[in-house]
Amino acid sequence: MRRKKKNREETLEALFGLEPLSYKSIKKGDVVVVLSSDVVYEPHLWVTLMTMVESADKARNYHLYILDGGIRERSVIKDIFKRYENFKIEFVDMIAQFDGFFESRSISKAAYYRLAIFFLFENFNRVVYLDADSYILSDIAELFDVNMGDKQIAGVRDSINYEIPWREKRIKYSEYSGKAVNYFTNCLLLTPERLAKYFSSGVLVFNMEQIDFDGKKKDLRRLLLRDYYCHDQDILNLLFDENQICLLGREWNYFNSGSILREEDFLLEEERENYLGSKLKPKIVSYVLKPWLKENLDKPYVKEYWTKLEQSPYYQEVQRSMKRNTKLKRFLKLSIKEKISFLTSEEALQKYRSILNKQIDKKS
Repeated sequence: MRRKKKNREETLEALFGLEPLSYKSIKKGDVVVVLSSDVVYEPHLWVTLMTMVESADKARNYHLYILDGGIRERSVIKDIFKRYENFKIEFVDMIAQFDGFFESRSISKAAYYRLAIFFLFENFNRVVYLDADSYILSDIAELFDVNMGDKQIAGVRDSINYEIPWREKRIKYSEYSGKAVNYFTNCLLLTPERLAKYFSSGVLVFNMEQIDFDGKKKDLRRLLLRDYYCHDQDILNLLFDENQICLLGREWNYFNSGSILREEDFLLEEERENYLGSKLKPKIVSYVLKPWLKENLDKPYVKEYWTKLEQSPYYQEVQRSMKRNTKLKRFLKLSIKEKISFLTSEEALQKYRSILNKQIDKKS
């Protein structure tokens, strides 16, 4: 029998009714990591977890919590840790949470699960959050131990702060249409100082001891009544002001899209050096360019993803899905209205102009 979805008000009541998890098994020095996944991201979660355990310090203890939005084979995920006694894993059922919330592009309601950290983990001292499509190249304990002082949340700048093509990109959803950079200033009302600290929600450290949970929950209830283009990421950025944020180095959230940009595409010299100067060794790779899409097979850190996935029970499944999910097939699935909108979008028109200019250059 199909589960009846809640409306947004019902979902908020369910969220605010979540009981905090027990922290009694957590000892001083133990590392607490939270990830979220649904059935779609289950194979990619496997890669993230496998690279995490292989990079971990055998002398540390790690407690992993999976915010579970419908994982099909929990036993397959648990099998990863059979040889690792210093890892404990717990699944937290989230299937009924965040029904009715804004979903778009490849972002499902599972992206909102990290907001439940304010309810489930409020009694913990510190929590690391990771997206399920990450590739871990360093011990996650190093991130857990980062010196935050009295800052409440730590993250890495999102691309709006360094990537000119993204700032100039035209975005459109129910509440805004226009350049991305203007969305952040005109719609989210971020000051230049705050925009400079706009962080990605893919890798986060919550300094729980410093957070005013009553105040944050009150703000969260208000923010969750509205839709945002960047979903949970916008909400988190509106929850914390610039004085509460600790910016982490790019190595902790290395976008695999950055290294294919041109030199003139970077707004910040620091980011240009991070990606093009070959001076930075990534510790966590975030798959902005999804390795399971055929058009991204030649992109950075995609080969590493497939090499690791090949060791999993999901390998054939993801391969078959990739063959079915081409750009053309995704386009053909769109409605007539969506096809017209896509073909006449500013992004598409820019691509047409670029192709035309290249043809003219060849002829001349």
